[in-house]
Amino acid sequence: MPEAFTIGSFLIPVRPAAVLASLFFAIWATGRIAAWVGAERRGMQKVMETSAWIGIAFARLGFVVFNWSAFVDAPWTAFYFWQPGYSPYAGVVGGTGFALFRLIRRPPGERRVSVQAIAGGFAAGCLFLGAVIATSIAFSSADVLRRGDPIPDFTLQSLDGEPVKLSSLRGKIVVLNFWATWCLPCRREMPLLDTIQDEYQERGVTIIGVNLSEPAELVRPFIESMNVDYPIWVDGPTSDPIYSRTSELFQRLGGVGLPTTYFIGPDRVLRDIRIGELNRGILQQDIESIMKHQR
Repeated sequence: MPEAFTIGSFLIPVRPAAVLASLFFAIWATGRIAAWVGAERRGMQKVMETSAWIGIAFARLGFVVFNWSAFVDAPWTAFYFWQPGYSPYAGVVGGTGFALFRLIRRPPGERRVSVQAIAGGFAAGCLFLGAVIATSIAFSSADVLRRGDPIPDFTLQSLDGEPVKLSSLRGKIVVLNFWATWCLPCRREMPLLDTIQDEYQERGVTIIGVNLSEPAELVRPFIESMNVDYPIWVDGPTSDPIYSRTSELFQRLGGVGLPTTYFIGPDRVLRDIRIGELNRGILQQDIESIMKHQR
């Protein structure tokens, strides 16, 4: 199973979708278990449902607080819930805290069965999430690179027409961002990528924009109009007009839709994958995490 799937023109990352599905499953399971143990079914489902929403809100709030420097100049972006950036620990604390508060307020004679219903629903949701993630790993292609795998060297071409290789960046943290001129989220995140390149390049970080299967003649004027300076790599010349090196590389990395960003350590090991439009918080977090582990 890939990292993401598409519904129409929407790109849906598998893991966040699995988390949401597991929360809905937990709510349903809570009702079933409540009926089985003799607790109030609707009441217990309501507690679990509210806990789930509070958990999501706390997860976002926790991420924003822990990465406040990335939001201080544009605090309204904290409400861009469709972008990556959630703290699972804060989410669990918030959701669990609310559930415990509601259980404590239950009449003493109902607490035991209420705890059984909520705990059972939570456990069912966790099992569901684990099963989905395990299934996605088990059924993913053996040829697709995963987190922790070394990235094989590859050769593409710069906009100046020079051959470029990933191996030339050994010892650097590489943020490999796949994009296309027709992709609106790709366009929106380009100024951010350019800013991060300026801020982190002296600390050994290189942002590389890999254009997917478009000719350099189209890409070059587009990049000039965007006024960004980080390196852009494109397909090199080939004797086969249908063959695309960037498309082959994207498939090897398990890419499904754009934009998709790969975080590669100085040892050329794939550290993380981000599907969809990036924000400053997630970029800083992933880069700083790689820096921390290489010390």
